[in-house]
Amino acid sequence: MDNVKHPDGIVTVNDRAVKQIAVYAACGCDGVAGMSEKSRVGGTAKFVTGNADSSGVYITKSKSGISLDLYVACVHGADAKTLSKEIKTAVKEAFPCTGITVKEVVVHINNVK
Repeated sequence: MDNVKHPDGIVTVNDRAVKQIAVYAACGCDGVAGMSEKSRVGGTAKFVTGNADSSGVYITKSKSGISLDLYVACVHGADAKTLSKEIKTAVKEAFPCTGITVKEVVVHINNVK
């Protein structure tokens, strides 16, 4: 959980809420089929259906903010480089309302649907 100082007190944002914000932002980008789970070495990545599941988002916290790793499935024919940039921008733009600083968003496209 992240505690964010606010003039009226401290706001606590649950990790699950942080993950869901990232999922909704990423899945709103054209070319994203959904989230995907982090694959094991040599294994295949499992496609996760629905935007409510926060699988595929991993948080690393530091004093200066959070870093997010997103594992996504793209639609066939999507330009991975462009899609990655769009996801990073969308996710970073989704967090100012929380008061959480997103230092870095790393996008892993590890599945195609």
